[in-house]
Amino acid sequence: MDSYLPCILTGFIFYAFGLKWCYEYAKYWVSLRPRDDPHATKGLRFIEKCERLINRHPIEGSLKLIATAVGLAGTLTGGLQQVGTVSPKVVLATIYLFFAFSGLVDVLNFYFPHNVSEGLVKLALAQSFFIEGFLFLLGSVGNNALVDKILALIVWTTSLAITLELVWPELKLLRACTTLLHGGWIAHVVRVYHTMPMLPEGIALIFSWHVAAASAVTLCVVAATRSCAPKLMMEEPPEIPIYDYCQEPDQRM
Repeated sequence: MDSYLPCILTGFIFYAFGLKWCYEYAKYWVSLRPRDDPHATKGLRFIEKCERLINRHPIEGSLKLIATAVGLAGTLTGGLQQVGTVSPKVVLATIYLFFAFSGLVDVLNFYFPHNVSEGLVKLALAQSFFIEGFLFLLGSVGNNALVDKILALIVWTTSLAITLELVWPELKLLRACTTLLHGGWIAHVVRVYHTMPMLPEGIALIFSWHVAAASAVTLCVVAATRSCAPKLMMEEPPEIPIYDYCQEPDQRM
């Protein structure tokens, strides 16, 4: 069980961020409801309080730093097997340090937005995902090359999507979906293949199921979030009287 802990923690962390980014993509509106609105229900008031709390603090950067600390602790205390010249603990610790740097950039962007731009935030996050894929591909983390190659493909797709968000923000949906796939793949396949031999056709089938599951979760989160969007009440414009010049009496008479 100790050897499974790092993979479970890492997968859970990425899955949580995938859900968060799905919600952020789907929530396109800004609540303009006054705080003392008597028509607001308790649920809406609670959600608005949570949103105000999130907007006042660097939540995403703090979560990255906390998740990195938890994942790093699980990696260092877990019983990962030595499969190469470099310990898998060192490789995973390096990956976590890059994500910690991304969290630090998030915090700096929150407090100093004019100095640390949103582009630097995306660059740091894309860099973290790229390094993760690079080290999983060449860092001898596991003993199944196909599983590591698929993970590297998922992670590099996420990195590319984040980079392209600089010019196409709609790609945040792809980032969210691949992050869900990323978390599920680590928590399931990367955790299992160390102890269970897996054939390539079995890995391909499992990957297909994971893609379907990530797509279904993305669809559900986006649809549920969009269903909570406030409805715009369009009032009918007032009628403008039309003056009939044809019926105007002749002033010359």
